[in-house]
Parts: sequence; C-alpha cells; structure tokens
Amino acid sequence: MTRPRAALWRHPAGVFFTLAGIMAAALPWVWILPLDDPRLAHLRLGVFGFGGAAVVGYVLTAQRAWTGQDAPLGAPVLGLLAIAARIVSLVRPEAVGALVLLLFAIALAVLWPVVIARRWWRLPLASAPLALAVAEVAVIAGHLPASPLLLAMAALILAVGGRAVPAFLAAEQIEAAASPRFWPGLALILAGMALAGTAWGTTWGTAALALAAVWVLTRLRGASRAGAANRMLAMAYAGLCPALVVQAAAGAGAIPALAAEHLLAMGVMGPMVLAFAARATMLRPPGSGLVPRRHHWLAFALLLLAAAIRAGAEAAQAPAGWIVLSGLLWSGGWIAFLSAHLPALAHPAPFPVLSAARPAQTLS
Repeated sequence: MTRPRAALWRHPAGVFFTLAGIMAAALPWVWILPLDDPRLAHLRLGVFGFGGAAVVGYVLTAQRAWTGQDAPLGAPVLGLLAIAARIVSLVRPEAVGALVLLLFAIALAVLWPVVIARRWWRLPLASAPLALAVAEVAVIAGHLPASPLLLAMAALILAVGGRAVPAFLAAEQIEAAASPRFWPGLALILAGMALAGTAWGTTWGTAALALAAVWVLTRLRGASRAGAANRMLAMAYAGLCPALVVQAAAGAGAIPALAAEHLLAMGVMGPMVLAFAARATMLRPPGSGLVPRRHHWLAFALLLLAAAIRAGAEAAQAPAGWIVLSGLLWSGGWIAFLSAHLPALAHPAPFPVLSAARPAQTLS
C-alpha cells in the first residue's frame, strides 16, 4: 500500500518554483518603480529573490531524499516567509533586522533536517540558502560589493549542475563524465573571482575563467544522446561556457562588464533554473523519460533570445528599445513556464519530482 501524494502546491517544488517564476517575470520592470535605488532592488530581486527561491526549492526537494525528513516548516509557510522577505526588500530596503528574521528562518528550516540526520557531506549544498541570506545582509550593510555575486551564483550553478547533469545522464545509461568531482571547475571559478581586481586578475583570473569554461564541457559527455528533458538541462549547463568566456573577456577589458553580467544572469542562471523547475511538470510517458511540454521549450527559447539581445545591446550600446524588447521576451518566457506550472499545482506532486520513475521505485 502507498499513501497518496500531496498536491504540488504543498511541495517545495510547487511553492518555490512558482515564486521563482513570478519574481523572474517581474524582474525587468523593477526599474519603473519609484525606488530610491532601483539598481540595488533589481539585484536583490534577481540574485536573492529569484535565485534564492530556485535554490530553496531545489534543496528542499532533494533534502527529503537525503534525510527521509521534512523541513520543520511546511513549504507553503516557508513560501509566505520568502514573499514577506521580498516585500521588505522593496518597501523597507534598509530594514536589516526584519530581513534577517525572515531569511534565516527559511535557511535554518532547510539546514535543520540535514544536521539532525548527520548527513554532513550534504551540508555545503544545504547551506546555500544560509549563504545567500548572509550575502544579502552583507550587501545591504555595504560590507560586500555587488560585482562578485553573479560569479558566485555561476559557481553554485557549476557545482550543482556538475553533479546533477552527469547523474541524470547516467540514470539514462548514457556515459557521463568519467569523474564525479566538480571541484576542479569550482576551484577555477573561485580563482577567477579571487583574482578579479588584483594585479594578476587580467592574466591569471581571465585564464582561470576560460579554463573553467573548458572544464564544463567535460560534464556533458553523451548529452547529445540523452532524452529531451536531460538535453534541455545539458544545454542550459553548456551556457556556462560562452558566459565564462565573455566574463573573462570583460575582465580583460575587451567587452563591457554589463554585457558579461547579463549573459551570465539571463543566459545561464535563467535557463538553468527553468530546466530544473520545468521537470516538476513535464510529461511522464509510461516507461520513458521526462518530456518537456511545448510551453517549456517556448520558455527556454525565449530566455535564450532575451539573453542574446540584452548582452548584444549592452556590448553595442544599442538604443533602449532593444533592452525593452529583451525584457518583454524574458518575462514572456517565464509567463510561458508559469502557464504550465500553475495549473499543475492542484494535482498530486509526481514522484520522483525532478526525474522519471524507475521500475524499482515506489512512492514514499
């Protein structure tokens, strides 16, 4: 006998991927709000709001498999705390105390089951929401510059994707990267971050980021023969290669920094979150892998097109009309994602949430 699955709206993937999609769709239009510092608000809503919701949704989804325990607070409650945190960041951007209470409550709820279960090797990923909370507070207090945040998010994407992509490919019995270690690529990105702004940054920092881009390719072995869902994930992960190369070029002064930042945020972070989040509502034909819906592919294509237009506009110092077009395409992509995700919230959460069922798997 197996117990029925709860509705997706009660599951972390339902709650937090919905929040991530809504915040992402709203992100380009923060600039038109009457805010004292729209650039900081845009950064906070993007990296800590959109990115933070995606990270929490992913970690909480994986946590149940790691520990066999649920978070001490339900996903809808944690989602309300996340919404409150974003409202505080827009209405009272200087209110550090309230933000700390909200963000740290979410981060500790994510971390607690891992600590109780003594799954110490899971602590680095389980601590990601806590690290994001600390980083946001540090940015508000002026102790952390905004410039390294996107590279830090790229490092997180490289680490998570560096493990997940080969694992999903291996589950399809496709030869993945020979070594499961993602530390070489992570070390190269961290070296590029550490060297930025130093006397060695132009040469060695640029070289480290370029080598990290080459390393990403080693995680994609066999991706061309993968199923549709894993091809989407592999394509999103492969976006790190051009993004890191452009970031290296920007460090050398060959490309405007804003072009590199938007390519990394919109061309890598966006499609990577989408490729993971869409798995919760993909089609699941019997005896087959996950199959993205048409809305998922449409969303994926729109995000890539939006990233290319925005990065190109920044590099060429194009008129603002191109930037507006990019924002419309980006928002349209996330609306397409939500059009598939929202109707599924009332239905039972699939099992496993982020991968296709294997014959030996049973509900738990």
